[in-house]
Amino acid sequence: MTDPASHPFPVKGEVAVFHGDRYPARGAVGLWPCIDLLPEPGRPAPEGLAPREAADGSVGYPVAPERLAAWYSVTWTFRWRGELFECTAATPTTLSGDYLGSDEHFAKEHLKRRGIRYRGVFPRDEVTELEEHHEDLLQSLHALVRRLPEVGHFRPRAYAVYRGRAYPAAAEADAAGLIALATGHDRPEDLVADHRAPGGEHFLATPEQLDAWYQTHWTFRWQNGPFDAVGTVDGRIKGVYTGGSWGFANYMNLTHEPDPNGAYTRYTVTVNLNNVTDLEQHRTDLLNQ
Repeated sequence: MTDPASHPFPVKGEVAVFHGDRYPARGAVGLWPCIDLLPEPGRPAPEGLAPREAADGSVGYPVAPERLAAWYSVTWTFRWRGELFECTAATPTTLSGDYLGSDEHFAKEHLKRRGIRYRGVFPRDEVTELEEHHEDLLQSLHALVRRLPEVGHFRPRAYAVYRGRAYPAAAEADAAGLIALATGHDRPEDLVADHRAPGGEHFLATPEQLDAWYQTHWTFRWQNGPFDAVGTVDGRIKGVYTGGSWGFANYMNLTHEPDPNGAYTRYTVTVNLNNVTDLEQHRTDLLNQ
């Protein structure tokens, strides 16, 4: 039987495989989507990677996800007296675990309660069905990296359609009533170059010249509260709370920050995509307002 006491990694954590070697790992804060490799004391540093000190003083070796053979989370489970536990610590003689079952009578009789969980420490010879579990993290990260550009990183964006082609555009017309289009290397006919923008890749159009002009934005719900998405941070979605409950904002410990113009304080949250619901894109017509 595989045994977490002799396993080279914690009973709960993340592991990455780089050049055939396994390392404890974590997401590299501030360098998303890179992964930090965390070699144990005395182990050689991963070849070809530069160290970086995190805010907590720990040292990791950031690596791009495409250079990893695997990245996954590790958990262990076992049974004691037929009931299922998630392992939280291992010694040569005991295993500790959080109770995963639902038998309240069993829990009160044999376990100690800490917060909302029941926990226990058990002799190894009484433990059965000790199993290691892996949850792949790398493929979902690759999928997210591919998805973010498709949805514009969830930032509000404006587009103008000229002769059937959509271009990123300003969300407001200028003082002359003209709309700026970011055209890249394209040179749309009958449009005037915007000499205020460097690079010569912006043109100006009147509303009458456009087939459409619209703005997109995303909304979602987190903990059943409504939010407007404003972008992504380290692969997580950031949103501004649009509900009217101060109690919700306070209880959920939402972040207080000034709006971009500094006119008022708004409440924001930054969470993983798999923790949000009702993620939806909206389109607002700007041409016919």
